[in-house]
Amino acid sequence: MLKKHVNASGTVWQVYGRARIEGKSAKVYVGSFQTEREAKKADEDHRARQRLVADGELPAAADPRRTLGQALEAWLKHLGELTTDDPGHRSHDEYASRIANHVPAALKNTPLVKVTEAKLVKLRGELQRADGTGAVSRKMANAVMQTLSSAMSWFVSDKKWIAVHPWRAVKPFRVTRRAYEWIRSAAEITKLLAECHENIRSLVAVLVGTGLRLDEALHLEWSDVDLKNRLLHVHRGRKGPTKSGKARHVPIGDAALPVLRELKLAAGKSVLVWPGANRDKSGRQLPRDKSGIFRPFKAAALRAGLSPKLRVHDLRHTFASHYMMGGGDIFRLSKILGHSSVRITEETYAHLSPEAHVADYGRVTFAMPSDGKVLSFRATPATPAT
Repeated sequence: MLKKHVNASGTVWQVYGRARIEGKSAKVYVGSFQTEREAKKADEDHRARQRLVADGELPAAADPRRTLGQALEAWLKHLGELTTDDPGHRSHDEYASRIANHVPAALKNTPLVKVTEAKLVKLRGELQRADGTGAVSRKMANAVMQTLSSAMSWFVSDKKWIAVHPWRAVKPFRVTRRAYEWIRSAAEITKLLAECHENIRSLVAVLVGTGLRLDEALHLEWSDVDLKNRLLHVHRGRKGPTKSGKARHVPIGDAALPVLRELKLAAGKSVLVWPGANRDKSGRQLPRDKSGIFRPFKAAALRAGLSPKLRVHDLRHTFASHYMMGGGDIFRLSKILGHSSVRITEETYAHLSPEAHVADYGRVTFAMPSDGKVLSFRATPATPAT
């Protein structure tokens, strides 16, 4: 349908038509043209395209009114409806938080079909500038853009709302790996445990003795603890499955075994190894709240003379570091920690192996020239016993 408009700047021909938008016929605006001939050609081209859509040779048009915000809401709803075993479901809350806190309203109100790479690059620049300064860290800026990238993939592949992924070719910021803290000696671990209040001492001991993540330990049930075969069946966390999404068996070491045995004797009818004070609506025990662990742990670490930067999560690094220094195998450590790839484990801990550089000591050899000097060492006379 053509409409002629005459205004102060001249004559304009507007073209409207019908299009199948996600299964429904709707009136659409095709464009404005300076001549009737151009308008008629655009109208014919539009009609020809719609015939191809009707024959199934072209995809139906995306709704040009759908905003990025509406599309993101649909994506989050999709993730929330996945099973708890699906990694996408586990990431729902984290993705929702990033979108709510770091994607501005102006971009959310932009039609999805008009969200371009330039607009996303601008958003990243607002989050984190090239000089390393910005509203959030480089790591968080990358996380926000990765969230939007995952959503865009769903828009393209699953929903066909857009034809081209606008962010796929953009590289993330380079993030320097944080040097982790860990407790260097067994004596320091013992000193930390001595300074821990009794309500967190057993938890700290098992964390440093098994390498479990805090969430994994707090959701550990006695049915997961096999004291006879000295194994922990780790398969749940705060959001359902573990971080890697896979169950694993963790050996109970010599130091952690008596701690768990003592806890079992005092457990009574408790289902959880470290139960909290509250229950859910069905009367089921809830895990202990993490917020009640961080502050007393930090206080105990300071009393023990350890680094003020030491975190509860660094107990996991401490376990892994001592495991490797004790001659442990990097592949077994990767499975114990539940890493998705042994490469992650190698990049972090392989240098601590006693054999890590043994083969390298003799690779570069040379002889120092002698200057002909002879050095003599005189023994110090022993002090007579009194």
